[in-house]
Amino acid sequence: MTESISSPRYFVKLKRNHPLLNLNCKIAHCDGPEALVRAHKAVMWLAAQDEDQAQLANGLGFSKSDTKSGRNLAKIPTLQVIFSSIFAVMAVNLARKYRRQLPHDYLVDRPKQPSLKI
Repeated sequence: MTESISSPRYFVKLKRNHPLLNLNCKIAHCDGPEALVRAHKAVMWLAAQDEDQAQLANGLGFSKSDTKSGRNLAKIPTLQVIFSSIFAVMAVNLARKYRRQLPHDYLVDRPKQPSLKI
């Protein structure tokens, strides 16, 4: 019987107090581990949009200078990206650079929700 790599029964829960994750968040200047995960998902989404690998000026995916690094970063597993300070910073920088193309769910820097006082 073939086992899949990711099972729907098991999931990874990020510990917000993990020292390496907190350090990577400080280095990348982001809110927390969830922002690192969103950044890597954004890079994967951009790589999927970049079918022509920046051969056409169509406003989709990475630019010519970021195509190779962005597509390679998208192939790396998310846990490896968020626990590596270099990969985490790369993912956050790419997600911020191409934020205009991204859906709201993949934005690293989400606008603060105003709190309603009743």
